[in-house]
Amino acid sequence: MSAQTQTPSEELIKLKRYLEKTKTDFSKGNTDLLEWLHDRNLKIENLGKITDSDQTNIESAANSVDSQVIEKFAKEPTEKVKLETEISLEEYDAIFEKLVNLLVLPAGQLERESELYLEQQLTDLLGFDVAAKLDDQQLNHSTGLLGPEPHLKRYPNDELKNHDDVLEAGIANARSAFGWFVNHGQITPEATQFEKYYFSLQLYHLETWSSHYKELKEWYKFRKMIAINPMEKIAVVGVVGNIDHESQLKKQFGASPEIIREGMIWSPKSRGKILLMFVDDPENKVPLGPIDFKQLFKQN
Repeated sequence: MSAQTQTPSEELIKLKRYLEKTKTDFSKGNTDLLEWLHDRNLKIENLGKITDSDQTNIESAANSVDSQVIEKFAKEPTEKVKLETEISLEEYDAIFEKLVNLLVLPAGQLERESELYLEQQLTDLLGFDVAAKLDDQQLNHSTGLLGPEPHLKRYPNDELKNHDDVLEAGIANARSAFGWFVNHGQITPEATQFEKYYFSLQLYHLETWSSHYKELKEWYKFRKMIAINPMEKIAVVGVVGNIDHESQLKKQFGASPEIIREGMIWSPKSRGKILLMFVDDPENKVPLGPIDFKQLFKQN
């Protein structure tokens, strides 16, 4: 497949991922409902198509398993999916107040007490697991400056004009330290997203890099992470797509042009300061891209 081959739009990709998440969530603890679907040769994605005869049968079995399925899935969504949150407005305000106060401090790792608090609260807020330390891996910094990086070549003949947006950021001459953004030589939608939302980390500064660089490089390659910009109440999920060579005194992390812009990382309020954490997502359910926390609680 060439670079010019059309790929699904971002909205379509997000909808497909949400469908898969919905199907997975539905399967948890709903054995009876799954059997009901199987017996009727139905699929979750077709449950919105209800005929008049189906509706009659549904009304006659208001307390049956049938009604549980229809009630859960028959209604078509009328608005974009919102983040799943288990916290109150007061807790929401407290989280961002703490984040803002922590990012005023010099770049570095947070105290363990603060890490545990933010891991739990952000996990509840986002609806997926985040962690400062994952599989015994931890960066030298969890807070610091996120600097802008150019686009990366996804394949040998890739050019700047082939990238969708923020072309003024330019394109790097060398490929990523992890290689090309291809899957068996093909430019897939997932590979395109990896380059679009990539982080560049200073892994060479890790204490064990020189002795375990092969294992570390494999572990960090395309590892999912989240940058949180508390001043603008925006986060961006991305993957580790490159290794940064710059001094940690200048900046602590780098990111793609899309992450910088969509996360409002260098707005007058933010000035590049972010919290960077791992996303614990072994089943690859969390989509890449920006998350607007402000949609959770409408502020006056």
